[in-house]
Amino acid sequence: MPTFLAGLALGGISGGITYGLTADDHLAALAAVIAAVLTWLGIATLLLFDD
Repeated sequence: MPTFLAGLALGGISGGITYGLTADDHLAALAAVIAAVLTWLGIATLLLFDD
């Protein structure tokens, strides 16, 4: 659950900053989704390959 919430938080922050800089809602949504997914994948990779 913390991984999911971290992804949502970072996605929201990224989308908000992108929207603030560009005022393009589609670009902001895309940036938020990409940031959230990359966060989830990065944390999952760290957990999977933790030595």
